[in-house]
Amino acid sequence: MGVFQVMEEHTFRASHQLQLPDGSWEPLHEHEWLLRVFVRTETLDDQQLVVDFLDLQAYFKEILASYHNKNINELPPFCDGVNPSAEYIAWCFYNELAPLIDDTRVTLFRVELREAPSSWGIYSIE
Repeated sequence: MGVFQVMEEHTFRASHQLQLPDGSWEPLHEHEWLLRVFVRTETLDDQQLVVDFLDLQAYFKEILASYHNKNINELPPFCDGVNPSAEYIAWCFYNELAPLIDDTRVTLFRVELREAPSSWGIYSIE
């Protein structure tokens, strides 16, 4: 059986620095991050939608407000020593966004986070 999927994306600016294997830190630097989320369902709602894009946009606004124009290293859980890699941040976004989707038909199944044109961190439940 097939599934219906939609994707929503947003950009935000934020800085971070990674701790290197030798324990040193790379310089603090900023990215224009691109966040993409993918949701799916086997059945459309009464409006023939997976989910309303306006709802997804509201979820983005809620989550990204705490990241936009911030130093990610100063935000939980990264301020506690967690390395803010793109893939770990993608996992964090998944865990923040999934509970906001208040529809048992719909599953958030993939989060992609681009920090540079050729560099992506991805978290997927598959």
